[in-house]
Amino acid sequence: MILRTRVLRPVAGIAAAAVMAAAAALMAEVPPEVRAKAAPLFDALAKIEIEAERPTRATAVPAAPRPEPGSRSLTFSEAELNAYTACRLEREPYVKSAVLKLLADNKVEGRIGIDLGKPQASGLVPQKQDLLFAARFETKDGKIRIDMDHLFLGAQEISPAFIDLVIGIVSSLEGVKATTLKDWYDLPRGVQRLETRAGQVVVIY
Repeated sequence: MILRTRVLRPVAGIAAAAVMAAAAALMAEVPPEVRAKAAPLFDALAKIEIEAERPTRATAVPAAPRPEPGSRSLTFSEAELNAYTACRLEREPYVKSAVLKLLADNKVEGRIGIDLGKPQASGLVPQKQDLLFAARFETKDGKIRIDMDHLFLGAQEISPAFIDLVIGIVSSLEGVKATTLKDWYDLPRGVQRLETRAGQVVVIY
């Protein structure tokens, strides 16, 4: 839903992270029922990662061949993805909440609640604000890229280039490398691609 600056990481990764990349509004901590709903996705990604890291070793008795990357898939509901993202956002300093609506053909709509906090960063936009978006995403070879169709800050439509500007400034304040919305980001290890259907995300590994 993946994602190295603290602002863009949840937006991409999970605006898609993923897309794969969001959740019901967060409070101080994620409620147990949300964690329970997210558990199947966490468990599946953990197993995919373990398998991806497992070396292939020659044995006296040949084992069954490992399936080719990209030959298997698991499907999760929109609610499971949103719960997963709520857990992932729990300790994010800037992105406080997100809600995704999954559409067919790798399209997604959503709302992201941000709290920039620092006066230097929040001078560009209100300290607390909602970003509304409609986007398409592309995934291949374990990476994801977002193409924003529409982006709103509150009720005002803005250019994605403005978000890149905010990311650049916040990255400078944080001392990290700046990225853009259109950069490629890593999916969870072992995941090759993502696809969406109405209300569902398909994890291909």
